[in-house]
Amino acid sequence: MTRAICKTMILIDKIIGNINSDSHLKEKYRDMLKSDNVEKIEITRLESERARIRKVSNKGTDLALTMTRGSHINDGDVVLLTDDKMVIAKRVPEHVAKISLKGNISAEQILETAIKVGHTIGNMHRPIKITNNKIYFPIQSESEIELFQKLLSNLIDNIDIKSDNIIFEPESGYDIHGH
Repeated sequence: MTRAICKTMILIDKIIGNINSDSHLKEKYRDMLKSDNVEKIEITRLESERARIRKVSNKGTDLALTMTRGSHINDGDVVLLTDDKMVIAKRVPEHVAKISLKGNISAEQILETAIKVGHTIGNMHRPIKITNNKIYFPIQSESEIELFQKLLSNLIDNIDIKSDNIIFEPESGYDIHGH
């Protein structure tokens, strides 16, 4: 005899808040974590930008997220909160290029380097994140580091180009665009 198990999908249409920026939610998260009542959904950056996605948490809660167009799901966003359950979004780190200026360049070289680096990244239509005087942008493979080293070879004395894995959130207004 076979039995059909029917799970209920929960519809989510807004983010409650974020445990990284809301002190009340952070405290609630810590309390619920102690009693093992926190669930997580892993989400990629590309998924986080979609209006509709379906995810199952690490404990089996089935969620259908329908977000407002243009909104993004961020790392630490609380998507569901009940008396006995909190479901948070956990962004998946992605492979990025990291470009930083070397410390021994003049102000004139800084300006020229920044413009040329920005122009090159812009021509490749990559979203960027600027943090701690470093520019980050997503890459698919390590071979893209070599590509950017070639494209920026005339600036190699002024910059370091390395790969990293981070939770990449593009700067507002500097994400992917088309012509």
